[in-house]
Amino acid sequence: MADLQSPHDRFFRDLFARPDAAREFVRHYLPSEVTAALDLDTVTTVPGTFVDPDLRSHQADAVFTVGLKDGGEAFVYVLIEHKSYPDRLTALQVLRYVVRLWEKTFRETGQPGLPPVIPVVLYHGRPPWRVPERLSELLNAPEILRAYQPELRYLLCDLGRYADEEIRGTAILQASLLVMKHIFHDDLGEALSRALGLLADLCQSQTGLEAVEVMLRYVATATDRVGPEEIRNALTAALGPEGEEIMPTLAEKWIEEGRTKGLQQGVQEGRLEAARESVLEALEARFEPVPGDIVDRVRLADDPAKLKILLRQAVRVENLDAFREALRIVLG
Repeated sequence: MADLQSPHDRFFRDLFARPDAAREFVRHYLPSEVTAALDLDTVTTVPGTFVDPDLRSHQADAVFTVGLKDGGEAFVYVLIEHKSYPDRLTALQVLRYVVRLWEKTFRETGQPGLPPVIPVVLYHGRPPWRVPERLSELLNAPEILRAYQPELRYLLCDLGRYADEEIRGTAILQASLLVMKHIFHDDLGEALSRALGLLADLCQSQTGLEAVEVMLRYVATATDRVGPEEIRNALTAALGPEGEEIMPTLAEKWIEEGRTKGLQQGVQEGRLEAARESVLEALEARFEPVPGDIVDRVRLADDPAKLKILLRQAVRVENLDAFREALRIVLG
C-alpha cells in the first residue's frame, strides 16, 4: 500500500531504471568540472534505496556507479525532494544516506578505502530553494569545535531554475523532467502536451508507449490539476491521429483503472500532499523560515477537513506560536 502513496517515487524510479536516462542525467546536470573526471560511458544504476520508510512519501533516491578517468569508481547519489516545500535539514538527510551507502559498500567489498560519493538533490517544488546546501551551515558550534564536525555539500538540481527549453537529455529524460517541473503548477496541462510531443517519435516502439503510460499514470495519481479530458486533449495535440489511436490503450485504460480502489487511494494521497504543502507555503510566505517542528506536524496531517482549517489559520494567525496552538487544537 505504501507504493500507492508515492506516485513521485514510482515515476522517479522508473525513469532512472533506464540506463540512458541515468547516463544523460549525470552528463547534463552535474557541473562540467565534475563530469570531466568521470567516464560517462560507465554509468550504471544500482538497485535499492537508502531513504527511511517513513520518508518515502516525500523522498526517493537513485544510486549510480561511474568509473573515474584516473582509475577507480565513484557513486552518484541522487535524492529527489518530491514535496513542494524545501526541507531545511536536507544536508543532514543527505549525509545520513551517504553514510549508509558507504557502510553497505564496506560490508559488500571489505575494501578499506571509501569510494567518493557525489550527492545531488533534485528539487521540483514551487517555492525557491533557500535551505542550506552545506552541512556546516546547520551547525551551531564555536569556531574551535568546527574542525571536529563532519562536512558535506550536495549539488542542487532545482528544475524551477531551468527554462523549459534548457531541460536536456534523451527524449524520455527531457519529457519526464518537464512534467516533474510543472507537476505542482496550474500550467501542467500545457507542459504535459509538450512532454508528450517529445515522445511522439518513440510511440512506434513498445518503449515509447510504456513511457507515455508511465507519464499518464504519474499525472493521474500525483495531482488533480488535470483530468481525463485534458489528458485526451494533450495526447491529441502532441501525437495527432496517433494520439487518437493509442488513447484507448493508454488514456482510457487510466480512466478505467481510476475506478479501482488502489488508484483512487493514490489520487487521494496526492491531494492530501497538495493540501499539506499549501499550508506550509502560506506559513513560509508570512513567517519564513518555518521551524522544523511545525513542518513535521503538518506533514503528518491526513484529514482534508483539518488541513483546510489549518490553511485558514496559516493566513490568519499573528505569529508561529499561535499556529502551534492551532496545531495542538486541530490535530490533538
